[in-house]
Amino acid sequence: MLQRIFPRKWALMLFISGLLVLLLVPAVIFIHPGTAARASGGGGGTPAVNIFPTTASPGTQINVSGFNYPSNVTVKVFFQTTSNGVVTVVTDQGGFFFTPLAIPTTYVPGTKYFVHVNSSTFSVKILFTFTKPSISISGEYGPRPTFGSQAQVNGSGFAANETVDLTWDFGALGKKKAGVASGDNNGFFFTTLNMPSIPFGIQAHLIATGLISGVSASTPVTETPAVIPSPAAGTVGTTVSLIGGGFGSNEGVKILFQGKLVASPGTNVNGAFKASFVVPDTAKIGFQFNDIVASGKTSGVGASATFVVEPSLSISPNQGSSGTLITVRGGHFTPNGFATILWIFPGTGGSGGSGGGQLFLTNVQISANGTFNTTITAPGGLVAGHANFVQAIDDASGGSNQVKFFVV
Repeated sequence: MLQRIFPRKWALMLFISGLLVLLLVPAVIFIHPGTAARASGGGGGTPAVNIFPTTASPGTQINVSGFNYPSNVTVKVFFQTTSNGVVTVVTDQGGFFFTPLAIPTTYVPGTKYFVHVNSSTFSVKILFTFTKPSISISGEYGPRPTFGSQAQVNGSGFAANETVDLTWDFGALGKKKAGVASGDNNGFFFTTLNMPSIPFGIQAHLIATGLISGVSASTPVTETPAVIPSPAAGTVGTTVSLIGGGFGSNEGVKILFQGKLVASPGTNVNGAFKASFVVPDTAKIGFQFNDIVASGKTSGVGASATFVVEPSLSISPNQGSSGTLITVRGGHFTPNGFATILWIFPGTGGSGGSGGGQLFLTNVQISANGTFNTTITAPGGLVAGHANFVQAIDDASGGSNQVKFFVV
């Protein structure tokens, strides 16, 4: 029959040789990730191999499994080349095998990588993809970070358990160390950074670089400008220090407090400034929105902050026991209004460590000058060695202050 199809002897020999190659040479298969590799293996079925996951970070571990193999067959598994290490497993009676496989901590981006599974009957290579490194940044309360606040930074695609170096890139203004982060077992990391001043109009980036893998990722960063007072509350005459950032480089800044100019600092090349002012006698007490407003004279960038002006309060004496007569004096309250006097027992929270239960003591009339003078009695049951507080609340504005009374 074959002689009729191949009348020439050399053609017949060529056909037989090709047939032997197909039957005897092990099958070599390349498949895409997520697809089981199959080839004739001689075990009564069609052997197949799976890897999971097919995409992972460097230095992590994946799982390799195979089925429909002949029983008790030795299988060798390795990543890309045998120099990365070879894992040898033996199929069970059902022709199944399973083994974890460590992924190298370094790789060359753009290179195709494979997981190789070889036995005496066939060989398989399955495409593996390294997770692309990435980094993102957001603010404490929104997607955009604010100067002087904590920013949240997330990264992925780095080597397992490696240290990641973080760098601010301000373009023409240069680079600055931002901090470091530690990757977890899967190459993810999370950290927080205190936001520096990013000059208005500058496109900055945050760069993350793995110190083991060498992989790098960056993300653009834009910042909300801010002005931060210290302290954030005080009486008339208090000196308030200000820091600001996110303004234009080397520009003048106008600072208003309750609508009046109190300072005119200039920013540095990074768009940051420092200033201070004294709370004036004309300041309104209580909580006021946008008490402090800073605006860039060139950039037009603006930021605001709240400063609570407290009425002044003093007591004499400031220590004693239950039954002690205490003189309470107040100033800068609402003229011709009323003030409520409370006794604050020790507890957690509150200003200065107050925050326990409270006891109403009296209401007092405020003079036309915004002052009052009254006498109270320290309540019974006070415990020696503890700080209590006397609090006065301006009924008209809600502004308040409190002073410590130490029980002896």
